[in-house]
Amino acid sequence: MNILDSVQKDFAIIDNASQEFCQILLNDDVKKSIALAAEMAGLKLLRAANVDFSRLESGAVLLGAIPDETYDLMQKFIFGWARSNGISTFSLFKPKIPRDITNYFPEVTQFENQFIDICNQNTIKAEYYPFVAATSAMRFVDAGKHYRFLDAKTGLAITMYYIISGSKTVPYQSNM
Repeated sequence: MNILDSVQKDFAIIDNASQEFCQILLNDDVKKSIALAAEMAGLKLLRAANVDFSRLESGAVLLGAIPDETYDLMQKFIFGWARSNGISTFSLFKPKIPRDITNYFPEVTQFENQFIDICNQNTIKAEYYPFVAATSAMRFVDAGKHYRFLDAKTGLAITMYYIISGSKTVPYQSNM
């Protein structure tokens, strides 16, 4: 059984944890909520790679820590979630990411302990953490579409952008 099969099998608890994480990230800007959730997914991918950050500068770009196959699995998961929730992934790459949402959010680490607590309370395995955060991002994409705050394709593009950004950026120290 591969990771996506396992995620599908245990999706009820993953989905529950993602709903709880959404409550923590909820703010006035759906794009920022998507970005923070997706960035957390990327950060959890990076942390799973067991990179020693002690000699690296926060905010530095880190290449090669995550294998391409991992991104492929995450993209497959996100697109599958989107399609199963009525969001088209056809011609996804036409929308542009809005200029006001293209920067890395160093504050993502401020939510990391709460995120881990939510996952632990829901008996989520560490290997599922990125999928919990990605599901949270997609819940915000779906809400943005439903309430017409944001085009779903733009939300998908923001999600993919920030998963990659979060997985390639040396995290900042949390103040919490």
